[in-house]
Amino acid sequence: MFFDFINRWSERQQWYLFPRKYPQNSTNNYGGKVLLPHTLLADLVTLNINPPYTFKIQSRISTYCGVLEFTAEEETVVVPEWMYNQLEMENNKCVVLSFEQLDMGRYVKLLPHTPRFLDIDNPKMELENVLVNYPILSLNDNISCMFDEYGEISFTVVEIEPNVKQGIYIVDTDLSVDFCEPLGYKEKIENERTVNKYLEVSEVDGIKIVRMKEMGLSFDL
Repeated sequence: MFFDFINRWSERQQWYLFPRKYPQNSTNNYGGKVLLPHTLLADLVTLNINPPYTFKIQSRISTYCGVLEFTAEEETVVVPEWMYNQLEMENNKCVVLSFEQLDMGRYVKLLPHTPRFLDIDNPKMELENVLVNYPILSLNDNISCMFDEYGEISFTVVEIEPNVKQGIYIVDTDLSVDFCEPLGYKEKIENERTVNKYLEVSEVDGIKIVRMKEMGLSFDL
């Protein structure tokens, strides 16, 4: 494996790996776990590093990730598409992976990228269901989640606690989740107001009927 031999047995456990991304139709794209080579697991055991295995992954910028399996090809790391794009891995021949312990998370604030998120009946519960695929949440990450009825929705991690490091570990912890106003929400409300100006609602025999209001327009046919 293409290791950093100088640091391999030091306190800065680092590995240099070639980045790959999951296939486009893989459900692993909606999570924060990567595939690593089996020989890297052997290194962790030799170094007496115990689970949970949490890593900092760095190209020009960095984030944190968990590990799904140690089944990747030698010298490679396979990452979700959102992580591949965010870290601009297409422009980097290799990335640096380093083991790093993180604090247990207590709080996270997320920015939904679409007002569709507000259409979900119980957004906090639904989000808890999809966040099981994210053992780590990192500040400023743009994560991607898949909801059964609403499809793919992205979020930006805008705040975490504790904030000693740029990431928190959220497995088996009592995590409080809060949301910002979704991107596009103000525009959605304004559009609805504009449409409602031209609609009138009446009720006949308990049935609501929506009609266009008279606008004083005439057409010559």
